[in-house]
Amino acid sequence: MVHSRYAAQSILKQRRIVVCPAFESTEESCPQSITSLKILVDNGQAEGFHRSHFPQGHGPTQFEKFWEKSLQCINNDENIGEYCWQESYEVQHEKLFEPYIIMASADVPLYDERFQGYGLNKVSHLATVSAQNGGEFFVLPGVFLVAPAHERSESWAKRYGQTRSDERNFNQLVLKGLYYNFTKNLKDGKEPIVSGNTRSKQQLLLKQERESKQKEDESNNKSARTHPITHSTKSVLCY
Repeated sequence: MVHSRYAAQSILKQRRIVVCPAFESTEESCPQSITSLKILVDNGQAEGFHRSHFPQGHGPTQFEKFWEKSLQCINNDENIGEYCWQESYEVQHEKLFEPYIIMASADVPLYDERFQGYGLNKVSHLATVSAQNGGEFFVLPGVFLVAPAHERSESWAKRYGQTRSDERNFNQLVLKGLYYNFTKNLKDGKEPIVSGNTRSKQQLLLKQERESKQKEDESNNKSARTHPITHSTKSVLCY
């Protein structure tokens, strides 16, 4: 679905930010299809990612709408891929939204490197993505990501653990101040804060991508083709 000409049209031509809905399951073996995932959801063995205790993270995905359109997609036997892309629906970014997305790599903003360890890392990066494209995201029915539910990590405990300590209180205060500064800078139109080394690597990668695209275009122009050109998805980044 995400390596098709429909994906190339949406992501590389229209420059859309595509959301792959995320779920978590209490089962050890993860479902491999929409149908098997729906059975787990109906049985209370799976749900939208962290939906019970952190609905802001993936709530804007609109899971009810996702299920309605996904079930319609799998019942379309003729061209499920085309149908699902046509049925992708727009959602708006909201505070603390942290979906898993696919977008053109050339458009991916740099990650603010001040966010280290657990807490608001994906939130801050997705906020930067949203700021540069007007807050528009497109949810793709018929596809999903799923992870088995697991115990809290040590990094989470240091930041949000139930045991109160001076270290935990300090870590929360630092993160709160950092996020406030980040959102203020974002509102003022400032770029994420990164190291000089990261900035140099970004410029090098973008230069290499432009050169690769130029060579590809020159090669295509020299070749007389009678069949439809397939779109390369090399510059699609999923994270």
